[in-house]
Amino acid sequence: MKVQVWRSGGLLGRRVEWAVVVDEQPDPDQWYLLISEIPWNEHPTENTMPDRYTYEIHCEPHEAVIPEQQLVGPWRELVDRVREADASPRRPQPESPPGPECDAEASPATETERGPDTVHGTEKQRSPDELDGER
Repeated sequence: MKVQVWRSGGLLGRRVEWAVVVDEQPDPDQWYLLISEIPWNEHPTENTMPDRYTYEIHCEPHEAVIPEQQLVGPWRELVDRVREADASPRRPQPESPPGPECDAEASPATETERGPDTVHGTEKQRSPDELDGER
């Protein structure tokens, strides 16, 4: 049996996941006892507050979403045990928006395309001596 806990929200809105395979724990009987004591059908109603965490708890076939301020009793004990047992919580990487399309008109020109008198896309100022040499 696998128990997963996701915490989301807070000031940054980051999502963190902890997971434990109960049968791989040193005390699986204690885990099963705790899981059986949880009132899965009577979990607190979701009433989130701004900038507070929300916990999603999955333990097949059960799942619950509980606001941080209502995470008490066996719910708190289960979340704490999962967090302690999983030494490497995972933070999903945010999906980065696709980069801008690169086309010939929008891309900066190279020096050979600009010519030797252009610096960083603008005309280089030429001295009077340089101008006299062109005449």
